[in-house]
Amino acid sequence: MNIRRKHCCSIYRAPSVDAPFVYFSLRAVVDLTFILITVVGVLITGISKSGFGGGIGVVAVPMMAPFIGGEKAIGILLPILLLMDVLTIRIYRHYFSWRLLKPVVPGIVIGIFAGAALLDVVDERGVQAIIGLMGIWVLAQRRWPVLGGAGKQPDAASGPLKAHFLGALGGVGSVLAHAGAAPMQAYYLTQKISKDYYLGQMAVAFGVMNAIKLIPYGYLGLLNPEIGTLTLLLIPLAFIGTWLGRWLSKRVDSVLFFRVMMVLLAVNSVYLLGRALIG
Repeated sequence: MNIRRKHCCSIYRAPSVDAPFVYFSLRAVVDLTFILITVVGVLITGISKSGFGGGIGVVAVPMMAPFIGGEKAIGILLPILLLMDVLTIRIYRHYFSWRLLKPVVPGIVIGIFAGAALLDVVDERGVQAIIGLMGIWVLAQRRWPVLGGAGKQPDAASGPLKAHFLGALGGVGSVLAHAGAAPMQAYYLTQKISKDYYLGQMAVAFGVMNAIKLIPYGYLGLLNPEIGTLTLLLIPLAFIGTWLGRWLSKRVDSVLFFRVMMVLLAVNSVYLLGRALIG
């Protein structure tokens, strides 16, 4: 007797007629595991957004996807991400420059709708590989400045085309897997801005991305009552994670902060590249 595996989890097995207790026990374990992993993923995302510019928030979708599938995971998380964006923007409302946001917005818009058009037909591995390689390139430029043009000021080096390109990469990655952090990190880590301005700019960029994503996600049916209940239950975690992130950021000095950011960019980029190569 075959049962469809609703949660796509490797420990699910088709139940034997003679063993209903074993089946329901396994299902309970899987459901509890999914809940715990979702809680951890949402908390990490909140901490990452308000405290570290979204550098580690990329892990939430891969953590949830084996249980419910990638499309349901990104649908559940989008309203939570938007709430976190609003909370984080409120925290850093005095640390924002339209001048630094404007260059990436056209690319973000193009990337989001291009990603939405490809959502049902493209393998996300290619996008993950490009984003991962871009992050590694930025790290290489920081380590060996000659690669990016020795002696140039970061603002001068970051022209409109580069900003549009990184914005587009962020938009595509964000639509496919909420994985738009690395390109935005690649852009804002090359600007001469303070820790708080970095966090404020990242928060607004993510807010713009996620607000625009409501349009294609709604059209594609990724936002529906089936996932609404779980989304509502996760709302308190958005507040807790955001508060924890801000608490941590206040206790980390600027030099250490940007070192941590570069490490997170490296981890983020290698993680995405690894998923692209080995699945």
